[in-house]
Amino acid sequence: MSTTEEDVPQAESSRRSGEKSRGNRAANGAKTGESKEGKVKDSDFYFNFYASLQNQANMIGDIARTGTYRKAILGNAEVAFRDKNVLDLGAGSGILSFMSAQAGAKQVIALEASSMADKLDIMIKQSDRGEANPHFKNKIRLVKGMVENPKVQQDVLRTGKVDTIISEPIGVMLLHERMVESFLLARDLFLKPDGQLLPSGGSIFFSPFTDEGLFMETEQKAQFFNQELFGTDFRALYDEARKEAFAQPIVGMFPPPSLVSSACPPKVFDFYDAKMADLHEFTVDVDFVIHRTALVHGLASWFDLAFTPRPPPSTPASTQAELEAWDFSVGSSAQTWPWMQAENPLNPANPPPAPKGGLDVQLSTGPNVPRTHWQQARLLLPEPLAANKGERVIGSIHFKVNDARSYDITLDICIDRPGPEHNPNPLRRHAEYNLSQQCFNYSYNPDVVAGANVFGA
Repeated sequence: MSTTEEDVPQAESSRRSGEKSRGNRAANGAKTGESKEGKVKDSDFYFNFYASLQNQANMIGDIARTGTYRKAILGNAEVAFRDKNVLDLGAGSGILSFMSAQAGAKQVIALEASSMADKLDIMIKQSDRGEANPHFKNKIRLVKGMVENPKVQQDVLRTGKVDTIISEPIGVMLLHERMVESFLLARDLFLKPDGQLLPSGGSIFFSPFTDEGLFMETEQKAQFFNQELFGTDFRALYDEARKEAFAQPIVGMFPPPSLVSSACPPKVFDFYDAKMADLHEFTVDVDFVIHRTALVHGLASWFDLAFTPRPPPSTPASTQAELEAWDFSVGSSAQTWPWMQAENPLNPANPPPAPKGGLDVQLSTGPNVPRTHWQQARLLLPEPLAANKGERVIGSIHFKVNDARSYDITLDICIDRPGPEHNPNPLRRHAEYNLSQQCFNYSYNPDVVAGANVFGA
């Protein structure tokens, strides 16, 4: 089944977001309900949403995501955290601040804009009184407000620039909700010249897919208006309804065999070097070789995150033995049931000592790895494109920021087939999407499929 964003249950909606406040984004500071003192009013939807502990729980419970952050933080303790000053941008529940303290941070500045900061403060004060969680006693300094606010910036800088910034600023298709812009702003304002950024970069992937059922389901939404309703002819709205339905990116998991080509080289963002303008507007050139004859119904998308430290040249290299000790996967799978597990995935055992030269950690949200709350996204073509095995599909995907904390996306693709050009060209497709107007499709659940395989169903 699919549903619009408004219909998504609260718990499911929270799983596709981070546990921090998404309001820390430069382009939308004037719309977040921020007071003159730099504090944010929870009347803003985003801040109200992330002020909920239930929504925070759903984020922390994304084992692939939270477990990968833990691996990146503890695995880079020696180069990025031990005896370092750390900023946790959009701290939310404080989970990354607590992990940073576990990795040996000298001080963690937990910057949070929503009233979740008040709940985080309860835990910080309890620890400082010596009543619980000694690993972060007197180590976490809470700063309430938005990174774009000058008074908040002064408060963060009260103890000087930081050695490391940790954050989870990611949305659907990597950049939805535009918090990566705030991440870059924090980098420019607060990070020392030789400081560490985690995550260090992200890559967006695209691949053509075929899915007749999804296409027909989307068409059926528009067909609702192609009839008389309670005595009134609504057919004049059919074209608009169809345009609206196909302009919605579809978020959800999909079966890997629905892809009809390998992904083309991704669009890569290096968060150490990226500029704001690089995020505001960009184009991804695509070139696919179709590996089986099919109707191409659109392009599927997912992203990877990189946690690659940049230790100083004097840092000793990690040994092979150190790296092998950290060569373990994180993430949940239906093939590993809770009663079969040696440890609780929400409270894993202590890892090996951190490699002296740091650890390169990757997180993928692709269709062949454990599910994350981001899932994947698909851009559905209003008219499918018939492609033969071995043919090339080429074109571009243009992204431009909009005022909805998201992007307008323009897709132009065609089959690179020899012969005379026609106008209109039946081998060419043009489509436009608004990434903020997502709908959700749950017709495929890889956990159910994997669970069935376990028991031979």
